[in-house]
Amino acid sequence: MHRTALLLAVLLVGCGPKGPVVRPEVGPITEAVYASGVVKARDQYNAFANASGILRDVLVREGDTVKAGQALFVIDDRASALATRNAQVALDLSATNAEERSPVLKERRLAVELARSKLANDSLLYVRQQHLWAQRIGSRAEFEQRELAYGIARTDYANAQAALEDTRTRLRSDLEMARNDLARSQVGQGDLTVRSQVDGRVFDVLLDKGELVSPQVPLAVVGRTDGFYLELQVDEFDITRVRPGQQVQVSMDSYRGQVLEATVTRIHPIMDPRSRTFTIEAAFVKPPPALYPYLTAEANIVVARKERALTVPAEYVIAGRYVLTGKDERRAVRTGLHDLQRVEILDGVDSITTLYRP
Repeated sequence: MHRTALLLAVLLVGCGPKGPVVRPEVGPITEAVYASGVVKARDQYNAFANASGILRDVLVREGDTVKAGQALFVIDDRASALATRNAQVALDLSATNAEERSPVLKERRLAVELARSKLANDSLLYVRQQHLWAQRIGSRAEFEQRELAYGIARTDYANAQAALEDTRTRLRSDLEMARNDLARSQVGQGDLTVRSQVDGRVFDVLLDKGELVSPQVPLAVVGRTDGFYLELQVDEFDITRVRPGQQVQVSMDSYRGQVLEATVTRIHPIMDPRSRTFTIEAAFVKPPPALYPYLTAEANIVVARKERALTVPAEYVIAGRYVLTGKDERRAVRTGLHDLQRVEILDGVDSITTLYRP
């Protein structure tokens, strides 16, 4: 009899709720959106060359302070110099051809004069034959031949004049394009010196003297030293809950054990289609003593907070809709804010309800 009762008790315990019982508590709860990212300096940018070539001079080192307009690198681009010389030669040739006394235009004017002379001669023969035919002298075929020759000569003269004007226009256009090509080449040569865009610091030099550079390869990381900010990535699922001015709680490996405060200052309005994230910027409320570009950070963006909310441990809520108030007794609840540890209960239980862990 006693063994049967003991076995029944064990079975009842095995079928009951697991874990300790709790009651809902009233207290503060904060709901946050997770984000991760890096530290960046104000006006931080990658310095690029505007032409391909060999890195002839590296004028700065990591950590150097620079002024806006200060030379950072010098590129040895002999191909650019050759292109400039070729552009100058092309410009000189185009200028010569565009002059009125140039051989090209002289040939066109000669063609016009020849066409004019032939037109005058054919016109004279046509008028003479016309008078003869009016007196019934000669044949109609001779008259029509003279008339045809006169029409052809008149067309040839008009075509010669048009060709002269077209050639003159084309040569002037070639001259203008040659001037533009030379100016473009000269600008490219002037861009062989890479200069700082800001007053700040060279955080990193990415290439060494003698290496090959191109406009697609960064040479250095440069930025201002009077301020740093956070560049964070937020999942598209959460971005609609983020607003400028919201509080950000930041943790960094460089300051392990500390929680730094920041504020959302900007939300970039386009999503990265590869990562499905949005970029936001946040400013430190009180920056730590030392910061460097690309220090990693994890953050919680506070999207809602209540000082007095009825909450239960998150593991006591089933599917976000139910809690256990007894053995196999599920009760529907309406939830509100939630964080990693606790969930706000808006309706369904009160502070004296006993809850069981599923």
